[in-house]
Parts: sequence; C-alpha cells; structure tokens
Amino acid sequence: MSEKKVVSRNVAIALGIIVIIVLVGLVGAISSYTSIINDKDSQIQTLANQKNRFQTWLEGNITLLNQTQTWLEGNITYYNSQIASKDAQIASLQNQVSNLNSQINSLNAQIADLQNQIANLQNQINSLKAPKLISVDLKAEDNRPWFQTPYLHVYGYVCNVGTNTAFNSKIHVVAYQSGGVVAINTYINLGTIYGESWRRVDANIYYSGDALTSWTLTLEWTS
Repeated sequence: MSEKKVVSRNVAIALGIIVIIVLVGLVGAISSYTSIINDKDSQIQTLANQKNRFQTWLEGNITLLNQTQTWLEGNITYYNSQIASKDAQIASLQNQVSNLNSQINSLNAQIADLQNQIANLQNQINSLKAPKLISVDLKAEDNRPWFQTPYLHVYGYVCNVGTNTAFNSKIHVVAYQSGGVVAINTYINLGTIYGESWRRVDANIYYSGDALTSWTLTLEWTS
C-alpha cells in the first residue's frame, strides 16, 4: 500500500515537472511570437506612415500639377490671344504696306509724268530761247533798167525772235528764168544777229539773161 503511494507521488511530481516545462515553453513561445507580432505591427505602422506621407506628397504634387496645368492653359490662352492680335496687326500692316506701295507707284507715275512735262517745257523754253530768224516785209523785185545789167532787188527786215544769238545769218537767194533755168544761186550775208533784234536788208543781186520768173528767199543761221 505504501509502495503504491510512493509511485503515485512520483508520477504526480513527474507530471508537475512536465507541466512546468510545457508552461515555460508556452511562455517562451508566447513571448517570442509577441515580439514577432510587435515587430510586424511596427513594420506595418511604418509602412502605413510611409504610405500616408507618400499619399500626402502625391496629393500635393497632383495639386501642384493641376495648378501648373491651369497656369499653362491660362498662359496658352493668353499667348494665343496675343498671337492672334499680332497676326491681325501684321495683316493690317501688310495691307498698309500694300496701300503705300500702290501710292508710291502712283506717285512715281505722277513724278515721271511731271518730269516729262518739265522736259517738254524745257524743250519749249530752249526752243523759245533758240535763235529763230523770220522775215518782216522781206521782198524781192526784178529790176531790168535800159542798157544796164538787170538785178534782183532784195529788201526788208530780218528779225531774230529767239533770245539766243543767231550766228552766220544769211539769206539764200535762188531765182529762176523761163524753163526752170537757175539765174541766181547766192547768199546775202547778214552776220551775227543778237536775240530779240533785227537787221535791215537792202541788196542788189545782178544776173544776166532773160527776166526772172520766180525766186525763193530762205533764211539760214547757226546757233
């Protein structure tokens, strides 16, 4: 009977030791897993914080990007408006340049016309200034006195109506007899006749043969 009690007590002690060992193992395992869980929770919290910071940064950048996009759109609209305004100004200036070119062409045509008129007027002035001899009551008479040599009497006046001097002034006298025979072909020299002056003519040109049928008196000079 006493041996059974001793065995029972030894079994109880062994079971107690086993229970204590199991409990110690469980406590160690629980402590280890608790530490692991705490580390994981810490990592999870760190990741959550990083996520929150990244999300905040991302939201801030998205807001900045939206603001930048709004600013760009505003500036694009502004500069498009400015470009359109400049294009309109350029078109207006091009029209003005075209109109000015037309006016310049018209003025150049007017200038050319005026220059032609000036040239014509200058020619007229030069023509008016140029020496020009005209006859004033310049006549010729065939004189055939008895027993004397016949002659053609040329008389009258020669005027220089120009303002410049007429040099080597002369009258070319050609007289004809019956049948177209040239009886006289000579000059009456008048010399120099100044502008707007006159010269008296009184000359006898002698010839022979039959009476004269016609004659010409041609004024000649040099400038």
